[in-house]
Amino acid sequence: MNPIANPVSWIYQKHKHLIDSLLLRQAPRFVYARNPAELEGEIPVFTFHVALPEWFEEQCLHLARNGYEALSAEKFVDLMHRTGHTPRKSVLITFDDGLKQLWTVAFPLLKRYGLRATCFLIPGCIPADSSLVRPTLEDVWQGRASVEEVLAFRRGEPALATWEEIRIMHDSGVIDFHSHTMYHSLVFTSPDVFDFIHPGYNTHFYGNIHVPLYTHDGRDVTSREPLLGMPIYRSAPRMQATARFFDDEQVRMQCVEEVRREGGPDFFKNGNWRKRLGNVVRRSRGAPGVSERYETNEERDHAIREELVASRQAIEQKLPGAKVTHLCYPWYEAKPFAIEASRKAGFEVNYFGHRASRPTNRPGQDLYGVVRVEDMFLERLPGTGRVTLAQIAQRLRSLRSLPGRLFPDAHRTAA
Repeated sequence: MNPIANPVSWIYQKHKHLIDSLLLRQAPRFVYARNPAELEGEIPVFTFHVALPEWFEEQCLHLARNGYEALSAEKFVDLMHRTGHTPRKSVLITFDDGLKQLWTVAFPLLKRYGLRATCFLIPGCIPADSSLVRPTLEDVWQGRASVEEVLAFRRGEPALATWEEIRIMHDSGVIDFHSHTMYHSLVFTSPDVFDFIHPGYNTHFYGNIHVPLYTHDGRDVTSREPLLGMPIYRSAPRMQATARFFDDEQVRMQCVEEVRREGGPDFFKNGNWRKRLGNVVRRSRGAPGVSERYETNEERDHAIREELVASRQAIEQKLPGAKVTHLCYPWYEAKPFAIEASRKAGFEVNYFGHRASRPTNRPGQDLYGVVRVEDMFLERLPGTGRVTLAQIAQRLRSLRSLPGRLFPDAHRTAA
């Protein structure tokens, strides 16, 4: 499925594992059981993105008061290798992307409750200026900052944790850092135009990760700068794309030039702008010298392997002493060729979302197929204070106000 297809498809793409776990029961048994037995013989892996102070502290408290061990990445692998051992009350907490709240919210709370976590970074999206260190919940507890300050994304502020913040967390031993690929990329997979970059196009709030990779002078533009009028062809995550489609730069720039010549953002006030740009694409494709093609399997495998190697090297260079051997796939999925490329790139563990054939992780299972369950189900783990599915649903409804909390500047502007 194209993750940027339309709002409905996008919601499903991002939440399909949550939907599947609820409707198809593809999560561990404790998620649904009314009175599950004490956790034994399995190691649930939980996936987080944003840590909210109230909710994340309740989750940490649930683990701590019920005697759960939050593993390091190294200990998780050790337990998974022990085929004759039955782990008890062991979990792995993972964070994707490495957003600001990993530093400002999760890190202080993990320390407070004596827990560990693993974060999968996108090193190619982290700002090069690594010196910024922002207030955290520890500053809130000392009266030096507000909760809003440590939670919200402000204009001009990096959405991801900075390299200096990451270094401090790494040095503490509380959080391990591994790879979420170098750029969290989408790539074109078809010559069919799906959309064009326009003022309302959702590029995502960091890294332009909803803008597929494109080339300039034959080289990838990894910043994915959104060019008004640029065609967006059918796309898929890099690790799922069977063959990448390379569009013609001449065709792309004809569209961009048409928009610039006709008033830039004002061009899109005309109701037929999609038709006009579609005509530019068709006309430009007929010009001499236009070249569009698909990559070969050899090119694909080489490109994926090189990106994964680059992600390992980037993190290890920034974090002395780190050994990056765990890979989490963007959008939770990957094709077999990407898994094989990860082996050749030196990764020893691969992480996904839910999988129908493997609801949980048990010692002896394939480390290239680790499954994860959504963070909201953490408090369904057996123990005192276990929440109901109805309470989880209520929390999900409360998240409708989350954009206003995370993006107060944008909220005020919209109002």
